[in-house]
Amino acid sequence: MNKKIIIAIISLALALSACGGSSSEKRIIKSEPTAKNYHRLRNATNNGALEATIKKLMLETYGKITPIIMYAEDASGIKSADTNYSTTNTQVSNVDEADRLKNDGTYLYVASFRKPSIKVYSIANASGDAKVTDIVRVNTENDAIISGLYLTASKLIALSGNSHNNYFSREWFNPNYWSDRSTRLDFFERKEEKLGDSDYFKMDGQLISSRRIGTTLYLAVRHTPTLKQLLLYPETESQVVSNRALIEAATLSDFLPDYSINGVAKGDVLSPSNCFTTEDSNSSGHQVSIINVIAIDLDDTDAKPTGSCFVGNTEALYVSTDSLYLATTQQTYQGGNNLAIYNSIVNTDIHKFSLNGSEVNYKGSAQVAGHLGWRQELKSFRMGELGTNNDVLGIITYTGEQETTIASPARLFTLQEDDSQENSLKILAQLPNNKHPEALGKPGEQIYATRFFGSKAYLVTFRATDPLYILDLSDPTDPFVAGELKINGYSDYLHPVGENFVLGIGKDAIPANTGVGDPRGAWYQGVKLSLIDVENPSDPYERSQLIIGKRGTKTAVSSSHHAFTSRLQANGDMRIALPISVHSNEESSENDTVSTHHQWQYDALFRYDINTLTGTLYQLENIKMTNTPTNNVSQEWQTDRSAIIGDKVYYLHGDDILSRDW
Repeated sequence: MNKKIIIAIISLALALSACGGSSSEKRIIKSEPTAKNYHRLRNATNNGALEATIKKLMLETYGKITPIIMYAEDASGIKSADTNYSTTNTQVSNVDEADRLKNDGTYLYVASFRKPSIKVYSIANASGDAKVTDIVRVNTENDAIISGLYLTASKLIALSGNSHNNYFSREWFNPNYWSDRSTRLDFFERKEEKLGDSDYFKMDGQLISSRRIGTTLYLAVRHTPTLKQLLLYPETESQVVSNRALIEAATLSDFLPDYSINGVAKGDVLSPSNCFTTEDSNSSGHQVSIINVIAIDLDDTDAKPTGSCFVGNTEALYVSTDSLYLATTQQTYQGGNNLAIYNSIVNTDIHKFSLNGSEVNYKGSAQVAGHLGWRQELKSFRMGELGTNNDVLGIITYTGEQETTIASPARLFTLQEDDSQENSLKILAQLPNNKHPEALGKPGEQIYATRFFGSKAYLVTFRATDPLYILDLSDPTDPFVAGELKINGYSDYLHPVGENFVLGIGKDAIPANTGVGDPRGAWYQGVKLSLIDVENPSDPYERSQLIIGKRGTKTAVSSSHHAFTSRLQANGDMRIALPISVHSNEESSENDTVSTHHQWQYDALFRYDINTLTGTLYQLENIKMTNTPTNNVSQEWQTDRSAIIGDKVYYLHGDDILSRDW
């Protein structure tokens, strides 16, 4: 038997798990305090140059004896009152995002999280209750569940891959997560209460994220090229020789992702002339990746996809109405002794593409210090466009605990296209700086929530209390901290309420004074809603707060902003709904402490009315689910959703919908 060298690497999921209370977990990060050495993309001069680059990286990765690596598993949002129904809560107005619940005010479409199927519900009846009118089985690859839906006037689009873990996967930093993957889109004709005939599009690669603007769907897909008989972890010299021969004999088309329509092969997704390489392409021992930014015309699904691609990696996608940004942290995780460690210098590359219908054009790149954190679902919120022409990008990065003396764990950068240098983004400013040295966060704190609204950015850091920072970005060349608020607990999602308020959703917390327990210095308690008055940015204050449940209580909003539903009424009031899995003891015990993890009691949709002018928060009766989960433990709360249509509210729990009068 060949001896295998096993390297244990702490994955993102393990790091997140340790955040919940393991006292042995540490994060040690060194980072350059200023940005430098940005990595622009360069167009492949010819097919031969692109092929040579890919082969070089493939040989570096698979053309040598490789240790087996084992990974632990683990700006707006304000809707107008011009329609009578809520839509998917998105980061940017007019930029739609995929989710498992979609509606048009008459029909609700639900993607099952248990099996690859879609339910159609009609509410066009006297009671307004949701009635099932159609159930469609989708023939996904490997029976993978549907990861999200899009809805247009004439079509329903279902996204899926060939992995079963679409909803609960936390293996983002595990390279094996990206291997041998495909992305599939099923296009269904909408025919009143039924779904009609469908076509499907399939391409090589794992979907990173997607957005819809009008009738154009944009996909960011990561393709890991491989070859038949190629060994991912060669252990002997003879296997290395075999791998090198396979790579040398391959053609460029063998490496590029292919696509098909209705099972008919169509060839490469993009022409090599649309592909780029980085100025410093280096596989760093990881699997070679090709990132594809694809545009699909939803009115002509037979048309060839358009877009751009580059050899490299990416992990976060932010899309405005005119631009698409990809962010990539240049880092390698190292593991051992319960440590999740970044390399000594951590930087993040930003690549900007302009969007105009099916046209996707590369505009430029920059590199900033720091990384985007460990929580994949929060990374896109670290970015936001601002300025009168939405031509400036703001980005907040994290540097974490330091072995050196960097005082601030957070950095803000503002970037803009550089007219003096082709394919370049210039850094306009950063915080902290010599003029504004105030730290964004205290040593040892982590970034929990970020949000860009207009000319402001909001930042929440947390260790023992929740410092909310308000950043004034009205002059992108001279940003500054306008105000700060310290309250117990933290928010991991921020939502604008009218012109003068911000709603924070997260957890209450009690500072730990014993020096033991939660390494961040506090014990999480129940879910907390905090309505913050920001009319005077220099003096923000908590207008009202609500705490639901005891320690152990969770909300799906902390996992996905799509779980938050809001509807602005004609009178200016805002209706909001969010699902919460409540933990509490029916009878308190004298042995209960701040560290007691309470029992699960029920799942429910909590509803509130907010006066957007006064900030008054009214709590309505919640809608409880009556079904009891197996072993009295709720497993479905993470996928709960809701919709507000007219004066009715619809609560999706698991694959079932409850409807109530608002």
